[in-house]
Amino acid sequence: MTTKIRLTEWEALTAELKQFGASGDVTADDNRIRVDFRSAYIEVTKGGSISTGMPLHELEHDGDITLIVDHENGSITVETKALDYTFRRP
Repeated sequence: MTTKIRLTEWEALTAELKQFGASGDVTADDNRIRVDFRSAYIEVTKGGSISTGMPLHELEHDGDITLIVDHENGSITVETKALDYTFRRP
């Protein structure tokens, strides 16, 4: 099942990322959500930024962001006007 969600939908986004990161460490507060899998992480802020990190690359982006969370395939696709990027759960 996939869910398309914008960063402005904070409560729904928090629930989706907590579910996505159940096998890792999820930290969430009023302004930031971080899912850490030790070898990789994804972090979003309520202010409209996203960052990811893996051993060979990382991504940082600010602005209008939509996430497509695919729990079955263990991925989150980041969609913006400038790029599409897929983070895969390790």
